[in-house]
Amino acid sequence: MELVLLEEQQRRFFDDNGYLVVPGALMEQEVVQLTTVCDRMIDEFGREADQYYVQRRLGIVQEQAFHPLLTHSSTVPLVVQLLSPNIHLHTTAIIYKFPQADAGEGTRGWHRDIGMTEDLGHEGIVRAGIKVGYCLTDFPAPQSGFTMFAPGSHLLPTPLPIPRGQGDPEGAVDLCLNAGDAFLFENRVFHTAAPNVSQRTSKVVILGYSYRWMGGLRDNMNLVQPGDEVLDQVDDIGKQLLGG
Repeated sequence: MELVLLEEQQRRFFDDNGYLVVPGALMEQEVVQLTTVCDRMIDEFGREADQYYVQRRLGIVQEQAFHPLLTHSSTVPLVVQLLSPNIHLHTTAIIYKFPQADAGEGTRGWHRDIGMTEDLGHEGIVRAGIKVGYCLTDFPAPQSGFTMFAPGSHLLPTPLPIPRGQGDPEGAVDLCLNAGDAFLFENRVFHTAAPNVSQRTSKVVILGYSYRWMGGLRDNMNLVQPGDEVLDQVDDIGKQLLGG
């Protein structure tokens, strides 16, 4: 992993908004290779005919195709500078959103990650983890299956206010990104899955990092802390991130 310095404007944007876009994080060949593996893994996972949202967590760190993402120079050094060098991988996911006829009605499930609010309350929650999402497809317009963010909501000491009769908070963003772009977001920022009313399936891979001392639920950590047969395939930084 090469050190890429976090620019001051990137830090300010992340501190102010709770998320950050990294354009062109992956090369075209990386996108092609990852998409091939993800397509296979989602096909193996199976889905119902009317299931628009599919998320797979099992078996990701065991696939060598994902190992370069563990320490990818375009993103992980930024995570280190925004969080700490003393981190590990705490979650992974392949997320596919299949085309749906309409955006539906009602709430979208806006939430914060890691669940710290259950113990600390909204007023006491701290930045404890950062997720990195890698776009494997283009997101050319709103409602094409991206993740929606509520900018600045990571600083709220309250639940997310949503106007009565609305599904989203004021100021919510549904970004338009390209395949190969990456995005970082911290655990406190409220976010939700955007609907996909486009004509193609949206595809994203997510790796989440948090402080090593935090640990996690046993079942969750078992997914991202593999045995020696996987640890032997990665470098020393990768070993730390995988709990070695």
